Amino acid sequence: MRRVLSCALLLILVSCSSRSSTAVVAVKADSFPVPIVELRGSSSEIGSAHASRLGDPIRNLFGAYFGKYFTSDMQRNMALMAASAFEARVSQEHREEIHALSQNVGLDERQVMLGQCFLDLSEMTACSTITLPSAASPDHVARFGRNLDFPSFNVADKSTVLLIVHPKDRYAFASVAWPGMIGVLSGMNEHGLALANMEVDRGRRMPVAMPYTLLYRTVLERCRTVDEAIDLLKKTPRQTANNLMLMDAAGDRAVVEITPEAVVVRRALESAALISTNHHRGTDPDSRGRCDRYDYLHDASAATFSTIDVARVEQMLDHVAQGKMTLQSMVFEPSNRVMYLAVGQNAPTQGYHRLDLREYFK
Repeated sequence: MRRVLSCALLLILVSCSSRSSTAVVAVKADSFPVPIVELRGSSSEIGSAHASRLGDPIRNLFGAYFGKYFTSDMQRNMALMAASAFEARVSQEHREEIHALSQNVGLDERQVMLGQCFLDLSEMTACSTITLPSAASPDHVARFGRNLDFPSFNVADKSTVLLIVHPKDRYAFASVAWPGMIGVLSGMNEHGLALANMEVDRGRRMPVAMPYTLLYRTVLERCRTVDEAIDLLKKTPRQTANNLMLMDAAGDRAVVEITPEAVVVRRALESAALISTNHHRGTDPDSRGRCDRYDYLHDASAATFSTIDVARVEQMLDHVAQGKMTLQSMVFEPSNRVMYLAVGQNAPTQGYHRLDLREYFK
């Protein structure tokens, strides 16, 4: 039976290449483009509340998106088998949240798990990030710009939510996500630690560690600074090669180039931007020719350094957007817990909306 399961998992790795403790608050603020959903309490309470507030969007999104993402029932069933194999790699608190979410939303637990791990089973290269020290801006605020580029299938671009999660005995965090996704691709926690990932070329492998979105959530739940985050990433088994941009409230910045075997950290001088897109480049920040988006951000930030305000960061993100693939574009200000968010196809053209997260982190 183990051999049969191993073969099935190997097939999917190839085929996928193509205010009480349970309080939930949902707000579509006049000045903000997506629902803001607050979740508090134990893992089970958070999972149940997530399902209660976003049940219909979760069911609709999972049905519509995965219906287009997988090209056949066989491919989908193999992906569900792979998702089951990830269960033993997930932390106890996240397993409890996934279980409660699936029970209360009326989906097979494997489907909910697939929503957390399908990226680990896929081959994609997308997304751009840039972090800027306080010296880069006229108002002396350090900033973190990010485009999330992802296949929409005319579904995901309409479904972004902002989750504000207050897990018991862990740090609160905000995640720019989709209904049913408990892991993190882009977010910031109550201490001002912000992160965003970028896909890199990689081979597929059997499930041996937690899905990477749950690893990045763990970083926000457990760490306050860039150094703490790097230490956790080095100590924790890693499933998938990736790039992770980090920035904290003190303005410390780092790109963590992740593989299952090692973690390589790249930093920048206080007189330069720190940039990452979709390739590993070690500690070399300046060589050209690997990615046009990287080269543009490198040159544009150097040419306008000391004058880069929020509007200028947004313009740079617009320049490196990938058309309909760019579904979310955001700017974090970790020192004051503020974010600016634009969503939809070619997100930077849709207009940014400012949100002060300090009230939500109370």
